[in-house]
Amino acid sequence: MKSPSIFRRLKKTLLYSGYRVILTDRFARRKGGMARGSKGYILPDDLAIFINKTIGVNDRVITLVHELLHEIYPEWQEQRVDRSSKRIFNHLTVPQLGFLQYFVMLPAEIKAMLKSNQLSPACW
Repeated sequence: MKSPSIFRRLKKTLLYSGYRVILTDRFARRKGGMARGSKGYILPDDLAIFINKTIGVNDRVITLVHELLHEIYPEWQEQRVDRSSKRIFNHLTVPQLGFLQYFVMLPAEIKAMLKSNQLSPACW
């Protein structure tokens, strides 16, 4: 799996599939009260990817990649998706990482990042 081509597939799926990325600290419960996922999960029928907003931004990016891989490669087993998402994350370029971070950052985090880099939306 080549990193540039897989990133293109992740980006295309994220932008054109209709999926919404939802940052939350509430997760759907299964029977028995177990959380559906501690970091995130995907609901293809609802076109929704839920990501735990209480984990770090980089963990959110890995989770986003993980959930997108489930959409792209539905035949893959969980272990392969998990291993691949971490490997992809480790090979992202700075612009690729920034692109994915945009989808998993809270507004306050974006504002703090812009302020720390002395940037404002007017600079864009």
